[in-house]
Amino acid sequence: MSAKGTEAKVSLTEMQIRDLQRAFEKGSFSDLSDRLREAHSALENLRLDVAITGEPAVGKSTFINAFRDVSADDDDAAPTGGSAATTTTATTPEPRPYTHPKYADVRLWDLPSIGGPGFQPRDYLQQVEFSRYDLFLVLSSGRFSALHGRLARLLQKAQADVYFVRSRVDQDVEARRRRREGPAGFSEAAALKEIREACLQDLAAAGVKSPKVFLVSSLAFGRYDLPLLGETLWRDLGLPRSHSFLLAAPNLSHRLLEKKRDVVGQQLWLVAVVACGQDPEPLPELSIATDVGLLLQTLRGYCVHFGLEESALRKAAAQAGLPFGQLRAVVKGPLAAEVSREDVVERLAEAASKAPKLPKPLLPVASQGRSFAAAYNMLKTFVDGATADAHHVLLRVFVSQKPQDDEALQKHPEEESGA
Repeated sequence: MSAKGTEAKVSLTEMQIRDLQRAFEKGSFSDLSDRLREAHSALENLRLDVAITGEPAVGKSTFINAFRDVSADDDDAAPTGGSAATTTTATTPEPRPYTHPKYADVRLWDLPSIGGPGFQPRDYLQQVEFSRYDLFLVLSSGRFSALHGRLARLLQKAQADVYFVRSRVDQDVEARRRRREGPAGFSEAAALKEIREACLQDLAAAGVKSPKVFLVSSLAFGRYDLPLLGETLWRDLGLPRSHSFLLAAPNLSHRLLEKKRDVVGQQLWLVAVVACGQDPEPLPELSIATDVGLLLQTLRGYCVHFGLEESALRKAAAQAGLPFGQLRAVVKGPLAAEVSREDVVERLAEAASKAPKLPKPLLPVASQGRSFAAAYNMLKTFVDGATADAHHVLLRVFVSQKPQDDEALQKHPEEESGA
């Protein structure tokens, strides 16, 4: 690879450059660091409450467990299989929250089931205190009905974010497969299109404006539309809430991993400024000063975001029927617990040695920016490596499983723009 291809570069927006330029010219990061520390903390600790609702036995609990990457027999799993939690009616007094095992501020709520004699959507929404949720996922394992429509219209009128999830789509696809005869009589892509169009027609007939429908199988969570749901929320919810949703989502597709990298990438400059601007530790041998402890904590957090921790890797290996050593071998970088202070300093040394290229407006104050540039490029290199490792793990798990009809991975109609 050419020298140009390996050249380290700091990529910032014009506003970020202006803020840094003022901080450099003052000879201190303190003012900017205080503001950015607050912003960074707000992103890392943002609460996200996702409401899951639908009629009885549509798979709410299974969906919640799959999203949280929790097995049905785990202690903190949502009860499934006809238990009280899955057969509850609208008279159940309280919704039940399930906290994400990695992100304590992300909660999925199993709401009381809708329907039943005398069910009133308006009373139901008051009962569950709908205003405390950031978004609603309305599940159905069959046709969406007028009841779903009435509930959704009330939520939309209250300016709540509502998304429709058609669960157990794998069962519908298989049923259609069995009904068709002849080797050329079935197309999974066509079957999915039929299911999607039927859902949209039902919701339109129920008076729902511009419904967004996602086809999902909680038993094959990486197939179908779950990655697209994450991408749609990324567009709809804005950075803070979509940030939490995407990082909490399991690593189920290469596109979702790239979105995670985008989310983390938007924070790199915040972390670099905070590390260099508040109680930095002098590293004379590198001619920089930075908070090594904060960077250590951050790199370990990035490993968690991308599933690069021993517990997550062991679970993925077990689910794929692979020895742990085989899956660990595809990860070139460290797992979370393996990132050490010495590792951080070594990575900083490598980043500092490349004389990172600052944006032109910052060149007159480049000496003050050296610490920032080294930290920024170290973080970016680590995130790129972690993303690549997560892709390798996903690919290894995929090829270890029995190949399925590639047409199941056909693009959603709204996916036209993207790879």
